[in-house]
Amino acid sequence: MSRTRLEEHRRRWREKPVLERVYAPWFEALLAATAPGGRVLEVGAGPGFLAAFAREKRPDLRFFASDLCAAPWNDLAADAGHLPFADGVVQAVVGLDILHHLARPAVFFHEVARVLGDGGRLALVEPWITPFSWLVYRLIHHERCRLSVDPWDPFPGGDKDAFDGDAAVPWRIVRDTDAARWRALGFAPPQRRLVNAFGYLLSLGFRSGSLLPVGAAEAAVALDRWATPLAPLGALRAALTWNRVRA
Repeated sequence: MSRTRLEEHRRRWREKPVLERVYAPWFEALLAATAPGGRVLEVGAGPGFLAAFAREKRPDLRFFASDLCAAPWNDLAADAGHLPFADGVVQAVVGLDILHHLARPAVFFHEVARVLGDGGRLALVEPWITPFSWLVYRLIHHERCRLSVDPWDPFPGGDKDAFDGDAAVPWRIVRDTDAARWRALGFAPPQRRLVNAFGYLLSLGFRSGSLLPVGAAEAAVALDRWATPLAPLGALRAALTWNRVRA
């Protein structure tokens, strides 16, 4: 993974304050899955934006940000499939845009289940497939979006850059995995909440420029929430939560 690319994202974040506004609902969704005072591990922390948000909004949490790439703004460098924590010591594992980048999702779920204590939770915000989002991910987004992807072996051979992703992976995993397999992985089937992201689209993400003025960001976020009934047709994201269970 390129440290340079992470630093470029941090620079863009500083230059485009609208990004912090449109990301806030995703950060809030992740923190909502955490218990007060709990030990929380973020995987795939990348540029470190969620950790900064969490430490401001939830100072009660013992929050650790990890990423495959070592960076001074994160707490530790660690592979999400091999976490340097003892069994059962974490109350929540959270991540933004990590599952659809993993070459071996089953290894990830097993490892997260290992470090989670009884009653622990895994919470992720990931791309989601709807009629509208499929067009966005296929025609505009830089990552792949293959509806036919094998979600448990999305990158055969495992030889991939950490930034390579497939937006259809979370949708396929949730759609195709039965309760028995989830239990074998250490979890109950996930709870799902679809999240609109029209404000994010207008912000143009980490590209230069924005179609959304900073002053209109809160209105765009409010519109996303108001349009929740339309999410099955237009949501670009899903907030996914798994509860730890014993097999």
